[in-house]
Amino acid sequence: MPDLEMPMKSFEAALKSREIAVQPGALDEKIFVHMDKPAGEPRFSYVRLDRTTVTAFVVFIPADPYERLPCFQVGWAVPKELRGQGRAADAFRAAVNELWNGMSRNGMREFYVEAVVEQGNVASEKLAEKVVSSAVKTGIDKNAGVPITQYFRKIDGIVA
Repeated sequence: MPDLEMPMKSFEAALKSREIAVQPGALDEKIFVHMDKPAGEPRFSYVRLDRTTVTAFVVFIPADPYERLPCFQVGWAVPKELRGQGRAADAFRAAVNELWNGMSRNGMREFYVEAVVEQGNVASEKLAEKVVSSAVKTGIDKNAGVPITQYFRKIDGIVA
């Protein structure tokens, strides 16, 4: 997934200008979600907020099935001044739990999340290994032409 710093800032600007609305999570009222359908595909954006300032941003978009189950590609961003405080890991856990809760209510009790990280992005590599899995595949990104590592995790319940 590409760098999400600019989309995070755009999300925050849209939130502040009231172009978009967020809803509190069902399991964690301090994580907020916005669902939209750019290009016809659902996108689930989760944020931790300090009033209307985004302090962590996690996005899930549908990806190709993995091991015959639905899969969502996940990406995250934290404002530069707040990095290194565990905010992305915390927001990921809350967001994936909310996603599983919502999907399970609609009959999807198992799915995978996939993190695609550019090799050399040490912070995101460490986070992916911590919250998703150890590296599964390496390759070259089809769009950007850069080396990437893919991480997959089966979600079949609440993530601790």
